[in-house]
Amino acid sequence: MLWKVVTFFLVIANFMSAAHAADDDYSTGTPDEYDFSWLDPDKKIYVVQNRKYLKKGRLELALSGGVGIGEPYRKRRIFLPRAFFYINETWAVSALAGFNSNSENDNFVALKTVSSVVPAVRDVQSFYGGSIVWLPFYGKINIFNQILYIDWHFELGVGQASTEIDLNTSSTGNPRIQESSHFSFHWGTGQKFFITRNFAARLDYLAMFYKAPTGLNGNFTTALGATEETYDNHYVTLGLSYTF
Repeated sequence: MLWKVVTFFLVIANFMSAAHAADDDYSTGTPDEYDFSWLDPDKKIYVVQNRKYLKKGRLELALSGGVGIGEPYRKRRIFLPRAFFYINETWAVSALAGFNSNSENDNFVALKTVSSVVPAVRDVQSFYGGSIVWLPFYGKINIFNQILYIDWHFELGVGQASTEIDLNTSSTGNPRIQESSHFSFHWGTGQKFFITRNFAARLDYLAMFYKAPTGLNGNFTTALGATEETYDNHYVTLGLSYTF
């Protein structure tokens, strides 16, 4: 599933006319003229390198929702509010909080019907953290003679994940829920599609990692037989944002 997400972003990138993130205001730029007579002798193509929407010193608030991907035993839904502050056109800092809804998927339900033992699945209930955001590219797409402006970002950050695990591994047993919090780190990438100067649509991918006991042999602590494992969660979200 992860390769499909990466492929999607690469396809989008092929339609982007990349430009350096530190360019000046659109209004101050002078268009360069390129003569593509071999393509169409009656038309000329103009490329404007400068940005139309500057972000330096601005605050952006975003609300997104989406799904977890690559999960073998769970359906995951996420609500993701976040804020960005743009230091300049290339760098920003971000604060984010995620709130999850988790439920058994068809694989887990089918497993319970054929086996007396089920895996101890750890679920992330919520998380929060901060990121350093790098915006190396922006692009422009002409759709029906309307220019759509795009920013493409990458981020890396740390946070705290609140999780729970059911230590009961019997398909007919009673739940034994154990809650705990763990240090996490995350990385992601995404694209922002400007609707107006202030409003934009967002498409984001976020991967989060943390280390926690597995609940092996029905125990939570390593001293009683559990082992630690690095868990990963992957999310794809769509949302809207407002830049002040």
